Amino acid sequence: MTREWWKDGVVYQIYSSSFKDSNGDGIGDIPGITSELDYIKSLGVDIIWMCPSYKSPQYDMGYDLSDFRDVYEKYGTVADVDALIKGCHDRGMRVIFDRQSSSSKKNPRHDWYIWRPARYLFGGSVWEWDENVGEYYLHLWAKEQPDLNWDNPEVRKAIYDNAMRFWPDKGADGLIRESRFGY
Repeated sequence: MTREWWKDGVVYQIYSSSFKDSNGDGIGDIPGITSELDYIKSLGVDIIWMCPSYKSPQYDMGYDLSDFRDVYEKYGTVADVDALIKGCHDRGMRVIFDRQSSSSKKNPRHDWYIWRPARYLFGGSVWEWDENVGEYYLHLWAKEQPDLNWDNPEVRKAIYDNAMRFWPDKGADGLIRESRFGY
């Protein structure tokens, strides 16, 4: 029986912002990673695990992404990611990507997030009041990063279509869901 490639491979995790700056702006970027693929391969690496490099307002180091199909401009472009994927594949390596509604209650995407009506003694730092809707929304991390309502089938479809299929269709070898709780 052959084991899956991701079970026995040597994985090298990379944060784009801190790996290598290729353009002198003081921030690591995807072209910087691509320029060091021979070095990474020489370390015995089989799989590069890319931490979030998606377009993001950067309240939570890229985990608060705003577009699954784009790249944070300081890290590069989608074409730079295409070059990274090709460079990895040319060297026999794989690359996987990390991946972690408030205008009104009538907005079709309102149910994409988790909302609750106001209560007199309502508390807890994971709930944020929204004046437009008159409810609290859940945010386990940054208030600018509302938690998605995974019970909504439209949310699941949008995430699968935009996050789960886009990068693998471009040649990425997989996606990994990082948990801050170790599960």
